[in-house]
Amino acid sequence: MPKIASATAGKVVAPRLQELDVLRGIAAVSVTFFHYAVRYHWMENPNGPPPNVAVFGESAVHLFFMISGFVIFMTLAKTRTALDFVVSRFSRLYPVYWAAVLVTFAVTAVMPLPGRTPGLGQLLANLTMLQRWLNVPDVDGVYWTLAVELSFYAIMLAVFLAGWLRQIERFVIPWLLAELGWAYLKHRYDLPKVVEISLLLKFAHLFLAGIVFYRLRFEGPTRTRYLLLACCFAVHCALNGPVAAAFAVIFFAAFLALAADRLAWIAIRPLVFCGTISYSLYLVHQNIGFVVMRAMGGLPRFVQIGSAAAVVLLLASVLTIFVEKPALRAIRAFYKRHSARRVATLLPAEPQP
Repeated sequence: MPKIASATAGKVVAPRLQELDVLRGIAAVSVTFFHYAVRYHWMENPNGPPPNVAVFGESAVHLFFMISGFVIFMTLAKTRTALDFVVSRFSRLYPVYWAAVLVTFAVTAVMPLPGRTPGLGQLLANLTMLQRWLNVPDVDGVYWTLAVELSFYAIMLAVFLAGWLRQIERFVIPWLLAELGWAYLKHRYDLPKVVEISLLLKFAHLFLAGIVFYRLRFEGPTRTRYLLLACCFAVHCALNGPVAAAFAVIFFAAFLALAADRLAWIAIRPLVFCGTISYSLYLVHQNIGFVVMRAMGGLPRFVQIGSAAAVVLLLASVLTIFVEKPALRAIRAFYKRHSARRVATLLPAEPQP
């Protein structure tokens, strides 16, 4: 089993795992199918019964959060400074997000959706990605998960700055107890949603499971780690019910295979490609897909879904190739050059002969 050095003892080199890209792609495609088969049904029939596949797409979001726990801890394990982490996340999240927000705003302005047409002020607030804290609706409903992700990044950055990264497993049980306590109180009192998002009091167990799976793969199995994973799974079952628990069995099994280096077989080219465009696909699929389905209202539902999927897959590919990847490379290259110059100015001058 591969090992890593201490996250605080210098630079850590961990390989890129295409299996994670595949899992991310599967989650993005699953959420897309959920929104087209379920959310659009609710939009047309707000008082009708939900389709049977409702929990399928909702559970795919849980997989996203587990992947984030794994990836963000892996990123911090290789990070030297807080600014390195901030630039890494900014270059990954914001440029293509800005493009997706503008495209979604333009499409829904030209072809409005009932109750889903944003205003200019809403657009400007959404460009900050902080609209949840500003109490402004999302331009596209899927953006709610970005607030959860940003909260996780901020908490993990604080852990990194405090030098507690190596002690992260000590926080798992207290955090899980806080989740359960919040769930208990939430059913009795009207508690502020922003606190739940900011402190991850609904999804912390998923991020924590991802972190423990990372350490399981790169630092080896221990009884404590298996116990912590069992606790994360138990909290998930308690908070989400038996159907979501059934999907969690699949997700946890996949990560156990990943930790044991037995998941490489899923890294086939089409699935890896879906993982490559997964972030752009997630950002643009819902409202733009709904516009396509609404424009084809007289056709069978499978034709509507297939057409919407084709459009958003093409759009996500374009955004990934021409916005996400170039912007990420440009920002990180600029930061690298700037950091090199700054280091050069801080180094003592060599004595002249």
